[in-house]
Amino acid sequence: MGLFSSQHRIADLRKIAGLLLTLSLVSSFPQTVSLAEEFRIGHCLHGCPLGTNTDNHLLLRPIYALSYNTGNKAADWAAYRVTTESIGIASSLSRRPRQDSFVADTLQAADFNGSEEVGLSRSHFVPLVNFAGTPYWNEVNFLTNIVARTPNLNRGAWYGLEWSIRNLVNREGEVFVVTGPIYKSIQEAPQLQTTRLHRVPDAFFKIVITEAGRGSAFIFDQSVPVHVHHCELRTTISEIEDATGLRFFPDAAQLNVIPLDSSLGCS
Repeated sequence: MGLFSSQHRIADLRKIAGLLLTLSLVSSFPQTVSLAEEFRIGHCLHGCPLGTNTDNHLLLRPIYALSYNTGNKAADWAAYRVTTESIGIASSLSRRPRQDSFVADTLQAADFNGSEEVGLSRSHFVPLVNFAGTPYWNEVNFLTNIVARTPNLNRGAWYGLEWSIRNLVNREGEVFVVTGPIYKSIQEAPQLQTTRLHRVPDAFFKIVITEAGRGSAFIFDQSVPVHVHHCELRTTISEIEDATGLRFFPDAAQLNVIPLDSSLGCS
């Protein structure tokens, strides 16, 4: 596993030998070329999202990649590939938060103390169950992969979509997911009871896509009631791009996405 920022150079490749399973070097390049042009990151179908702050930390791990924003204390996006082999039973696995070795400036486990009192709970961007079948499952517990989300959303539409994704994978073999936060111009979500500067997302996005070009996109407001079905929260990739300032699938010259809705339980 390893850490990249915009200031890193090719010499840093010595630090990430363990990432050879998840990175493919695609060309020779001068040291000044950006990492986005140097590597194909296997977790990101058609390229990882563009448009994050240049101070973000790009974290690459065997089961996911994410771009961590130390200002908001949350990832701006996380990308991963779910397969039938990666899914497992997580009931006996630890969910204890872990300090990230590569990013010190994160929320700490203690910052979530009392979160229930303001209507929030400690949650993951990359879910544990999707990788409980791998030896890397504990990497979802890094604090860089943790975010505050409302219990109603966790138990309702968010859970419903996750369950549908795993059903889809069990039928078809694999799927790619990109997820992350949305921050509105006027803050809507409650904040954690901590003096550490942070920003709890007002909403979340999730894009589910297959290598064959079938995909669906969703936006989940933090205030969504528990009874709302994930299919009611469908949106478009362009609307997520407008809400986040990110550009998705930059390596695809022209991406004509065929709706995946019916395979995710949506008519």
